[in-house]
Amino acid sequence: MSNPKLRLKARRLRRKGWGIKTIAYKLAVSSSTISYWCKDIELTVEQIQELTRRSHDPFYGKRKDYLNRIKQERLLKIENLRQQGIKEVGTLTQRDLFIAGIALYWAEGFKKDRRLGFANSDPAMIKLFLRWLIQYCRVPKKDIRVRVGLNISHKERIKKVEQYWSKITGISLKQFQTPFFQKFTWKKNFPKPEEYFGVLRIRANKQLTLFRKINGWIEGLKISKF
Repeated sequence: MSNPKLRLKARRLRRKGWGIKTIAYKLAVSSSTISYWCKDIELTVEQIQELTRRSHDPFYGKRKDYLNRIKQERLLKIENLRQQGIKEVGTLTQRDLFIAGIALYWAEGFKKDRRLGFANSDPAMIKLFLRWLIQYCRVPKKDIRVRVGLNISHKERIKKVEQYWSKITGISLKQFQTPFFQKFTWKKNFPKPEEYFGVLRIRANKQLTLFRKINGWIEGLKISKF
């Protein structure tokens, strides 16, 4: 390709420290042509350093738009999959709730002291377990006791934490037992310590029969055929 005006413009831009691909994009000429036109031009150390910096800068030139587009496409895909998952689960039947509760207890329930109990830090999981315990297993809410487990470094927040769990569970603060504090102090600093609410332990009084039945349900899952 021979175009004296474009060649002169390309050489001027190159002397200013522009990159080959950037010049090619601006002049609508191939990178190989720009490279040929400017092959005798030597860049200064500062210009080379600047081009190196730009090559590692994710927000330089069109790269920012490209990365933002890729990010938005990824987020859209994630959201579509999330919505698909919600749709596939749908509304839980009593049978669905029954099996879900057994699986939860199998994973996180207390199994050794002959007293029904469950512990977790995920509010959604706590709510689902209580729904199973109260709606399916027919455990009266008044027979449920809860206890907060919290790191000792957050001891001054215990009232706020208990109020948080009381709101999540719908269980009165009167049914909260003396909190348990982990006796070691974290060395790591978390970015949002105010969002730490510890672990909630749930106990159900006078439920030995149900406790034994739950163990049977778990065994049923273990040996079930697919």
